[in-house]
Amino acid sequence: MENINKLKKKVFIFILQFTSFISLSNAQSFNPNLHIDYHHHLLTLSAQKADLKNVLLKLSYKTGIYVRFPTSLKKQITTKMKDVSLGEALPKILKGTNHAIIYTGSKKHQAVVSKVFVYMTSKKPRLSGRSTIREKQIAARIRSYEKRLKFLNKKLLRIDKNSRQGKRYLRQVRSYENIIENLKKKIRR
Repeated sequence: MENINKLKKKVFIFILQFTSFISLSNAQSFNPNLHIDYHHHLLTLSAQKADLKNVLLKLSYKTGIYVRFPTSLKKQITTKMKDVSLGEALPKILKGTNHAIIYTGSKKHQAVVSKVFVYMTSKKPRLSGRSTIREKQIAARIRSYEKRLKFLNKKLLRIDKNSRQGKRYLRQVRSYENIIENLKKKIRR
């Protein structure tokens, strides 16, 4: 009898945990701002300020396509479409993101969407430690060429610019000026 009571308690606790898990998962997946239907290879989508990650996950579940996106993706979309193909819908859904849509096979001589990849884009270029070190090295080279240029200009003041040596110094001056300008362009990029 004692074993039966323990078994009843365990079953009761299991059922309680299972139902609470199911209700939590349904509560998390329910989104009144997002509705997706996919029948006969046509998509109907209604999204009102819906998280793009949720849209892509639900699309993947409904259509069977493979979707990959960064976990840090933060974008909301608002759109309404009725009875459009995935090939038409995906570029509209992913507008403003860096993405790739992979088509494979054929269905009645048409390519079929099989994979969607969304990549991160940044408005500001990230400067890694390596790039700042590179910029410092370029700045040091610029200073070095500027010193050489200053030295050559001093030499040019003492000699005739039309002499053979003067012309050689002028060519070096122009060469150093071009090198400095090109190095400055590399830093500005």
